[in-house]
Amino acid sequence: MRGKTYRAIDIARIYGIHSNTVRLYEKLGFITKAKRSDNNYRVFEEIHVLQVKVCRCVFGYPFTSKNIRSLGNKTLYAIAEKQWNRANQFTEKYIRAINQEIATAQKASDMLHNWVNSKHEDKTKLNNTKMLSRMEAAEYFNVTIESIRNWERNSLIVSCGLGVKREKLYSNDDLDRMCVIYMLLQSGYSIASIHRSLLMFDKGETELVSLALNNAEYEEIVSVGDHWLRELLRLLDGAERIPSIIEEMKNI
Repeated sequence: MRGKTYRAIDIARIYGIHSNTVRLYEKLGFITKAKRSDNNYRVFEEIHVLQVKVCRCVFGYPFTSKNIRSLGNKTLYAIAEKQWNRANQFTEKYIRAINQEIATAQKASDMLHNWVNSKHEDKTKLNNTKMLSRMEAAEYFNVTIESIRNWERNSLIVSCGLGVKREKLYSNDDLDRMCVIYMLLQSGYSIASIHRSLLMFDKGETELVSLALNNAEYEEIVSVGDHWLRELLRLLDGAERIPSIIEEMKNI
């Protein structure tokens, strides 16, 4: 017996999206190609409803990083091709990447609160812990080496450490500062505004740190990390629903 069929608009109504979004998911390979009726209209089936449900778990939230989005896309491609083992593997990697970002967000949020309220201290003294290279720092934040160089070129960070080959090395204090930079960039602040804010911090004028970020209010600055973390937790909630949806699709 033939199962229930759907039009693009039917699926769109289920998830509160535009029917063109459903067609776009199909075009981009995020869902399986729909069959066509005699008059060439798309005919979607129950598996498409579930595939779009996964799409909304991935795309239904405002925050994501390049790495997280890439793993989400790979999950969707595997699901569209009905490669269930690969889909589960990519889902696991996707969830791990979100959890890693959450850990960074939690640390950065705490640091930002302390940063805005801190008294000026001498940040040029290196501690005795292991120093990280530029590549290791990039891997720590899951950004490119060029991103770290760009922060350096814009004077957001200034490394005081040099390796045996005169390469830049970063201390824990440097990484703390990078964490704040990373979080503010993820939250939409410009390089220029972050530079102004860090300049005020380095001068010991901590009362001007919030003002320097595009004239933002103090409450707005300290809430940035909370907002970032909140969106990541929502993204994680969506990601953790994907394995059970995959099981539903396998049983169709």
